[in-house]
Amino acid sequence: MGLGIIFLIMIWALMSDPYKKWILYVAGAYTLIQFTHEQWYLKGLVDYFFGPFALLLLLDILVNQKLPKATLLKYERRFYYLLWVPIAIAVLQYFNLFPIKLWNATYVNFAYFGDLAIPRPNGLLYHGSELSVIICFMALFQFFKKENKAVWMLLLLVMIAFMTYFKALIGCAALLFLYYIVFVNRGVLAQFKLISKKRIIFYAVLIVLILTTVALRFFSQVYTYTGYLFVPDMLTGRGAIWNIYIERIKDFTFWNYLFGNGMGSSFDIFADYATADTWYLLAADPNADTDYDTHNAVLSVFINSGIIGLAFIFYLFRMVWNQIKKWAPNGSWNKTIFFGIFIIPLITIGITIPIYENAIFWIALGFLIYRWKFYTDDEGTVET
Repeated sequence: MGLGIIFLIMIWALMSDPYKKWILYVAGAYTLIQFTHEQWYLKGLVDYFFGPFALLLLLDILVNQKLPKATLLKYERRFYYLLWVPIAIAVLQYFNLFPIKLWNATYVNFAYFGDLAIPRPNGLLYHGSELSVIICFMALFQFFKKENKAVWMLLLLVMIAFMTYFKALIGCAALLFLYYIVFVNRGVLAQFKLISKKRIIFYAVLIVLILTTVALRFFSQVYTYTGYLFVPDMLTGRGAIWNIYIERIKDFTFWNYLFGNGMGSSFDIFADYATADTWYLLAADPNADTDYDTHNAVLSVFINSGIIGLAFIFYLFRMVWNQIKKWAPNGSWNKTIFFGIFIIPLITIGITIPIYENAIFWIALGFLIYRWKFYTDDEGTVET
């Protein structure tokens, strides 16, 4: 209800600014398009546009200086400190000092393997995926702290990520730590690198090419023997979920490819296309729950809004780049930070979590951009 009220306030703010009405026209056009789909939900439409609305308004306030810097700095700091609350609760849950199950969704509090139930800390959020996004952004906030603090904080966040059940989050936090050490930091640790950045990039590209070749060959063999692209138990069942959505994509019309299956229709797709052959729970119990989303950031956007929707998300991120590339100290350093913020989370937690559907992702992104701007404005922390 609170997010719904915020959404209405954002619509009012966008309507009041003639230069921002374009996103309302986009949302209005998508609303009309929904009536051409058999499956769509108003809540799905709101969930989809909540984040872009919030990001656009936050950027507008920052770039056009609609509030004093001191005011923005106060709220950015307040937001940063509030992010620690669910993290602290999750740590207490890990050590059994706080109950895992309280008011949030019961089914997300434990991972079930037969009769074995493994608790996964959630910070009292609705879903542990939101905790993953929060910890990821807490790590990204450290990119703009002094090196002696950033390194220890990043290591602490790696340990906290280890306390959750989300393996992708552990990889994300660890990768962000290594990325900071190698590419981002500009202080003492930068003097002790054993290998140049060019060589690191070369080896990284080489490893990616090798892994891509191996993966393509592996998935090709899986498809040859099973008729599906992914092994069902891949990434704790994500492979089966993706196979089910791919079956729906095979039936897409040209219109679906352009504009998706309908806002919020992912659960309907899963219910319609999951079978005993593709979803192991149905093989054990024909009446088992079939209420699962896409479990992938890019797939969720494509299912909801098609190729045009993917282009829309790309445009938003391109819009951010057009702003930050002009900031101090130079475009090269900002490009490095941009990659860490927009690409690393996508290829880690974005693989298994539809992060763009999470309101906290966009709000955290907006306040992180605030921190980025304040950091580059401070000549005492950035070399010029």
